[in-house]
Amino acid sequence: MNSILLIAHAIINLASLYWLIRDGSKPYRIWAWMMTIFALPVIGVLLYLTFGINRRKRKLFDLKKFIDEKKQMEFLVNYQRETEHETVTRKVFELRHQKLINLLTKGSKSPITFKNKILILNDGQETFDAIFEACRQAKESIELQYYIFIDGLLAEEFESIFTRKRMEGVKVRILYDAIGSWTLSDAYIKRLRHIGVDIYPFLPLRWGTMGRTNYRNHRKILIVDGKIGFTGGINVDDKYIKGDPKLGHWTDTHLCIEGMAVNFLKLIFYKDWYFVSNENLFNTKELIRKNDKGNVPVQIVPSGPDSDYANILQQYLYIIGTAQKYVYIANSYIVPDESMLLVLKSTALSGVDVRLVIPQNSDSRIIKWSIRANFDTLLDSGVKIYLYQPGFLHSKIILSDDTICSIGTANLDIRSFEQNFEVNAVIYDRTATTQLKKTFIDFIENSARIDPEEYRKRPRKERAWESLARLVSPVM
Repeated sequence: MNSILLIAHAIINLASLYWLIRDGSKPYRIWAWMMTIFALPVIGVLLYLTFGINRRKRKLFDLKKFIDEKKQMEFLVNYQRETEHETVTRKVFELRHQKLINLLTKGSKSPITFKNKILILNDGQETFDAIFEACRQAKESIELQYYIFIDGLLAEEFESIFTRKRMEGVKVRILYDAIGSWTLSDAYIKRLRHIGVDIYPFLPLRWGTMGRTNYRNHRKILIVDGKIGFTGGINVDDKYIKGDPKLGHWTDTHLCIEGMAVNFLKLIFYKDWYFVSNENLFNTKELIRKNDKGNVPVQIVPSGPDSDYANILQQYLYIIGTAQKYVYIANSYIVPDESMLLVLKSTALSGVDVRLVIPQNSDSRIIKWSIRANFDTLLDSGVKIYLYQPGFLHSKIILSDDTICSIGTANLDIRSFEQNFEVNAVIYDRTATTQLKKTFIDFIENSARIDPEEYRKRPRKERAWESLARLVSPVM
């Protein structure tokens, strides 16, 4: 019997290794999965089949990528025609960022937009006050998609607004992630559908689709009348206004945009909406004519398993790698891959002031140790690490040299870079970056900086947990 089990174990490991290599996985992911499968043969294989298969390689989302290629190109041609009259003085975002603009334009097919007005929103109360006011003023449509949309006071306020707006003839569309919003009640969904709201889940769990479980729509987008857009880290969850029993107050950063950039939030929503509903919204008016609201250059950057390139990873790597004076990052999940770890260390070693702010506590113990697994090498290279104290920091922001900043949904981890559907707004503006810098400084003032010497004296038990987490982090 033991011999049979050993032979079966060997067959499972060899077969898994074959599929991992055939799947085109990166070497560090191959070894991480092999260790998992070797230690837990049956469970490990099930985890790999559910979470590990490279769906970008296997073209799972080819249909999503293909369905609106033609319409997207028409959209871009129309946009170019509408904006070709603009004689832009390139100094507003400086020549040094032109390569990044070109990179993101070619990779994500989302060009830079001008004549935008932005408002940086701090925390849930300020964000939802702005969101609800915009929704109350809606005349034509309210379109929103969230990773987490669950029952509570915020959901009830949305329902109240939707009820009034549907009576006024306003179209309401909701897209929610089936895993992130798994506690959203059927009763709530039925009430929304009863009043005429169109609502769909993204990749719901069904028999035969478990292999897609790991690919989630982590975007947070809300668009009112095609003119006002919101994106950032905040979900529809009462903990953003009431706090969390375990982690306390949730601190986050969101962004309100008016202007031409809203078109590209809308483009993302249209594509995701077609994927879940088969309704082609591109047949409606696709471009807001002369939506001149300000003078802030903004580039909307989508990324996901349906992208040809890891656009947001490239965005982060470029901003960090080209920083000359400083690069500040606040993010709840910093579990860098090899390329991110290298650029963080190299930039700090070159003399640039690199600062990371992460939450003191985490909503997951394995995540906590995965984040801390790289502290040693980052601190040794001169990266300054701060642990945010008052509650849980959920912001996803990066800023550099008072000239460029980004607010969005993407964490600094493999999941956001390779598996989730994400969106960031890159802002090429000194005023906006200076404003976001004040937010970051506030984070710093409410954080405890890790002393490298003291950190080296931490208990062996913590080192052991970090080492274990480092081994499994590539498969998370």
